[in-house]
Amino acid sequence: MKHIRALRPSRRAVILFCIWAALILLDIAGLIWNIVRHQNGVIDDGKFSRALLHFFLTIATVSAVFVAERLFHFRAGAPLAVCCALFAFCGNCVANVWGMYDIFPAWDMVLHSLSGVLFAALGLGVSSVLLRNQPEGRRKVFAAVLLTLFFSLTIGYLWEIFEFTVDTIDPASSTQGWKEGILASNPDGTYLVSSRRGTAILDTMEDMILHLLGSLVVLIPLLFVFLRRPSRMALFAFTPVPRKRGAPEAPDGQNDTRSE
Repeated sequence: MKHIRALRPSRRAVILFCIWAALILLDIAGLIWNIVRHQNGVIDDGKFSRALLHFFLTIATVSAVFVAERLFHFRAGAPLAVCCALFAFCGNCVANVWGMYDIFPAWDMVLHSLSGVLFAALGLGVSSVLLRNQPEGRRKVFAAVLLTLFFSLTIGYLWEIFEFTVDTIDPASSTQGWKEGILASNPDGTYLVSSRRGTAILDTMEDMILHLLGSLVVLIPLLFVFLRRPSRMALFAFTPVPRKRGAPEAPDGQNDTRSE
C-alpha cells in the first residue's frame, strides 16, 4: 500500500502564516502609499475612500479561509488555502489599494482568469467531501474533475448574473467599464452603444470564457496527475479536525495521510 503524506499541521501553519503575514504587510504598505498620495493631493477623497475600504476588505478576505477553518473545524488543502488568499489579495489589494486598474486596465481579465483557477481548486475540495465514500480509482478521479469543472462554471455564471443585475439597475455608473461603450442615453431608458452586440454581452462572454480557460488550465494537468496517482487528490481535500474536548488528535501529519 502506497501512502502520501500532506504537510504536517505545524509546518503547514508556519508556511500559511508567513504567506498571510506577507500579504497583510503589502496591504499596509499600499495604505501608507495612498495616505501619502492623498495628503499630497495626488488622489481625491473618493479614490482614497475606495482604497481604504479595500484595505479592510483585503484583511477580511485574505483571512477568511483561516477563520473558516477555526470556526468549522476543518483543514483545507494547502494549495487551496494559498489560492484563496492570493485571489483575495489580487482582487482587493492589488486592484484597488495599489491601483492596478489604473496602471493595467486589462487587470479585470486577469482576475476572471484567476477566478477560474481559484474555484477549480475550491471545487476539488468540495468534491473530496461529496465523493469521500466512493472507492478510489479512475472513476472517482473523472467524477471529481467533472464535478469540479461544473462547480467552477456555476460560480462564474452566478457572478455574471450579479454583475448583470447591478449594471441593469444603473448601466451608466457601472464599474465594469460598460459605460465606455455607451454613446447616448434615450428618454425611454435605453442606450445607444458602440457595438451592435451591445457592451454588456461582450463583457459577459469575455469574462465567462476567461473563467473557463482558467479552470481548464488547472484541471487538465491535474487530471493526468490524479490518474497516475489518485492519492494526490488529498492535497486539495477538506480534512476534519477533531475538537479539543473530544478524543486527542493523532500526532502531526497522521490525520493527513491518504492512501491510493
